[in-house]
Parts: sequence; structure tokens; C-alpha cells
Amino acid sequence: MHPILVISEPSEVETSNGKSNGAKLADLLSRGETHLENKQFADALECFELALFLEPENPSALKGRNQAQCQIIPRWHFEMLNDVQRNAAFEKALANAITDETVVLDIGSGTGLLAMMAARAGAKETITCEMVAPLADLARETIKRNGLAGRIVSLNEKSTSLVVGKQMSCKANLLVTETVDGALLGESIISTIAHAKANLLTDDAQIVPCAATVYGMVVESPRLRNFNSVQMAAGFDVSLINQFATAGCYPVRIANFAHTPLTDPFEVFHFDFANGTIVPERKTINVRCKRNGVGQCIVFWFTMQLDQTISISNEPGSTVHWEQAVQCLEREVPIRAGETIAIEVKHDCHLISFKI
Repeated sequence: MHPILVISEPSEVETSNGKSNGAKLADLLSRGETHLENKQFADALECFELALFLEPENPSALKGRNQAQCQIIPRWHFEMLNDVQRNAAFEKALANAITDETVVLDIGSGTGLLAMMAARAGAKETITCEMVAPLADLARETIKRNGLAGRIVSLNEKSTSLVVGKQMSCKANLLVTETVDGALLGESIISTIAHAKANLLTDDAQIVPCAATVYGMVVESPRLRNFNSVQMAAGFDVSLINQFATAGCYPVRIANFAHTPLTDPFEVFHFDFANGTIVPERKTINVRCKRNGVGQCIVFWFTMQLDQTISISNEPGSTVHWEQAVQCLEREVPIRAGETIAIEVKHDCHLISFKI
């Protein structure tokens, strides 16, 4: 779906600004391209939508609109929607939790899939919110297409802007959200749930997911390290570019790259989303090494508990849509089998980082 735009009739466009439709079209295409170059994707999308109102099959406008849409709605949405294991786990957890008295709040609508699952499971009311306007429009139309428009309230809002008594008629007694990335915290699930618990949920509300545990493993992998570090290229010292290396982690499908595990997996952090308050944390974990090598990266992943019996994980070798996360160590660390190394780990509720 396209974002909702206020567009004049072509004759009114020409009359109001003195430009012919051809000149207006050229101006919109030019401005759209400039916005793309400047990474102003919402503005670019609006320009190309207006251009397509004037000439629906204009190839430049069609191409530009698609480029803008692909930046606003990344391609990982397709893999996520096709993730049968993920979908089945969430649907079962929702079915376990929902009764005819359940009021569901779904944060991060996407296409509206989790909201539709909740409605199909028999929820009394389902409210879903999405802050990205084109996705919110898409969710609303997808929900309508599946015959559930009368049972789901679909909002183009960030959850932190919702007010009970305004967008929500009452507090929800079940929250579902899948605002996680492969490193778990990168889409702000902790702050999202904390705000909802304080403002939008009943005291006894169920939360899906209710908890998650992050695991890590020290590996030797020149290939993975080279994704984020370089010294020489064709005989030249090009190491200055390392100042622009990713400071945190980046996603990989670890099984696709040569790597040697130097430790067994170890628990990093456990997060209880349903109970208590999660605050930034720092600690040292002592880990026993199982083989000689050079510690270059730490691979980490999560097991997410949707309820007491249903969990889902992006552990190495899994086929879910989430990849694993990799952080390159600041410096390579020689490791000997049988020795114990101290790994400093911390999180600020948005990012997990490691240091040996």
C-alpha cells in the first residue's frame, strides 16, 4: 500500500502553480531523486507517488517509488513472514493465552500478522500499532483483506504515544511484540515493554515473549573478522578506514563461514520481560577454553521464551529468519585449551557488548 497523500486533481495542480503537468512531473521526479540521494526516503516516496498520480505508468517514478519503499520496508520482512517456525510458535503461544476476555495490544504491526493471529484465537479486542506509515497502511489493508477489520484497531502510532482513553478504550491484558533483532535488544524491546507495562497494560497482563536468554561463544574466524577490519590492500596500508568499522555487532549466518569455536556456548544475560524491571548491567564471565587458537570474534544469539512451554531460538544451525550476531574483539586474543578467560559483558538495554 502507498502512504495516504493529499493530492489535487491534475487540473488544479496546473492552475494553482502555473506549471503544466509535464513540468510538474519532471520537477517531482527530480526532487524524488534528490531525496533518494540524501536518504530522505519518506520525502522521496511522496514525490514519486505524486508523480505517479500525474502519469501512473511513468517508469522513472515506478522505479523511484520501489527504491524508496525498499528502504522504508526492508527485505527481511519477506523472510520473516515466510518463517514457518516463528509463525507457528507465536500462534500457539497466543492461542494458549487468549480467552474471550482478552484485550490484546500488538506493538509493531508489520503486516498485521500477530494481530490477526490474536483475533483468530478469539481475543475480545485487538489493538495493533505501527510507527512506519507505509507499513501501517499495509497492515490496515491486509487486515481488511482477511475479513478482520471489524475486530482489530490498526493505528499508525508509536506505542509510546498511545494513551488509554484515547487510542485505547482500556488497558490491555495481553501484550505481544516481536521487536527483536538477531542480537535481541537492537529494536528496543526492553524500553518498549517497560513503557507498555507502566502505561498501557493491566497489572496482571501476560507478555509474549515473557523472557529471553542470550548465549555467546568465542570463535576464531579470519573471514568474519575481515567483515569489519582491514590493514593492507594490494600492498597499501588502508587501515584508516577501521575508524568507520561497526562498533557493535553485525548479523551473519555463522554456518556459512569458516570458523573454529574456541569455547563452548555460555550464558550471557537472562531477561525477564514479564516480571520486574530490566536495567543496564555489567559483569564478568569466566569461560573455560576448549582448544588452542586466536579469539577474534564473539558470536551470540538468543532463546526467546514465548510462554512457559514454547520457545524459539536463532542458535547456530537454526533455520529461523534471525541470523546470529557477531562482535569483533578490539584486539585478537591468544587462547590455550584448558585455560579460563575472563569476558567482560555489558548491556545498556539496547546493545550487548563483549571485551576479553
